Amino acid sequence: MDPDKLHQLIKSLQKGEKFAFEAVYTDFFGVIYHLSLQYLHDEKIADEIVQDSFMKLWEIRETLNDRFNIRNFLYTITKNSCLNYLRNQKIALKHQENLKYMEMQFNYEALEKMGSYIEFEELRLKIDQAIASLPEDLRETFLLSRFDELQYKEIAEKLSISIKTVEARMTRSLKILRHELKDYLTVIYLITNLFS
Repeated sequence: MDPDKLHQLIKSLQKGEKFAFEAVYTDFFGVIYHLSLQYLHDEKIADEIVQDSFMKLWEIRETLNDRFNIRNFLYTITKNSCLNYLRNQKIALKHQENLKYMEMQFNYEALEKMGSYIEFEELRLKIDQAIASLPEDLRETFLLSRFDELQYKEIAEKLSISIKTVEARMTRSLKILRHELKDYLTVIYLITNLFS
């Protein structure tokens, strides 16, 4: 968003002018919603968290100043809300030795390490490279799950393997990806459903 336009929006927000809030909502909803969705894997919860983030912005509108960074505020509030949700889910699942918990743990760790917005695309490339380096059978299963959005049962039928084998491959894939990405301090904001 143009700095001058943003400056005027902040001034209008301070005055409680709804058109300014609507403009901010239109400009930032998409990126914040996808950030939330890619880690929570639940459209309803992701939307609720994002709506809450925008409501918090509206609630503090009178305290805004010229140095206020709307994007960073929404990003940080949404990130923290996602972390809290995942943390609660982890507690609920901590006694379950299953793939869902492992995926939740991977998502939580990745989100916790998020850095600046401008680093997302760089890390996206790293993630793509990590996936490309998976053994063929793991990569095929992983991509069918993440890109084609097939259920484990559907993958098993398509590849003529058991559901247990699908689960095992997904487990190994996530372990490899966690290892390959462990040294990165940030994680990309994904614009696809790669980890949904």
